[in-house]
Amino acid sequence: MSPSSPNRLDPLNDLASADVPSAADEQNAGTSEEDAITPEEEAALRAEKLRTIQEAIDRGSYDSDELLDEAMRRMRNAIENDNQSW
Repeated sequence: MSPSSPNRLDPLNDLASADVPSAADEQNAGTSEEDAITPEEEAALRAEKLRTIQEAIDRGSYDSDELLDEAMRRMRNAIENDNQSW
């Protein structure tokens, strides 16, 4: 698997680009437009979350069984996808 492979493990990048409901989507559910989170606020929230995660990684307190399981699942899927392309 090459470093440019879309299935490579990069938790910080994966979090930044994850296909999940955005903070703005969740915050804006059932709110008026004037109360909605702007794209700039969403970007700031995402950046803060990434900083928090990076600090936890630097302290060595970010690891968990759930993260390990997810990393293993992604690695297994990446290997299976690479093998299917042969």
